[in-house]
Order: sequence, then C-alpha cells, then structure tokens
Amino acid sequence: KFGIKGTPPYLHHELTEAVKAADSFWTLEDGELHIQMTKLHKGRPWVSLFKGHGMLDPAAEEAEKARLMKERFAEEHPGFDFSGAE
Repeated sequence: KFGIKGTPPYLHHELTEAVKAADSFWTLEDGELHIQMTKLHKGRPWVSLFKGHGMLDPAAEEAEKARLMKERFAEEHPGFDFSGAE
C-alpha cells in the first residue's frame, strides 16, 4: 500500500516479491510521482511488479536472470571486465 497518511492510497496492490521498506522511497517531480523500491532478495527477477498483473514471458525471464547474474558477478569481482560475457 502506498499513499499519504489520512488519504486513500495511490497504490493498493500486493507485490510479487518483498522490498526493503527502509531503502525504498518516492519523490514528486513536476507533478509526476516516482517510486524507487529496493528488492529484498537481490538477484532474483520479478516476473511481475504486482500479483496478477502481466507476467514476463519465459524468454524474457531467462534473459533477466542472466542479466542479474552478470550484474552480481560484476559487483563481486570489480576488477574483471564482464562486458563481453554471455
């Protein structure tokens, strides 16, 4: 649930995965709402943001898993160049 206390929530949908509430935030810029959520389980792809709302197709899910794995290895091994990794 996301909103301002005392008013109806802007978003009231169940997420497919858990987030780190303390590391998540929102900003309002030029009348546009921006929400930044930090995954609780880094490296695990979300097939959808909200439960029951559009899912990644299997090929896109596999591509996202591969991207996250490369990202994790790059963070764990900062001296290596992973730009050509597949």
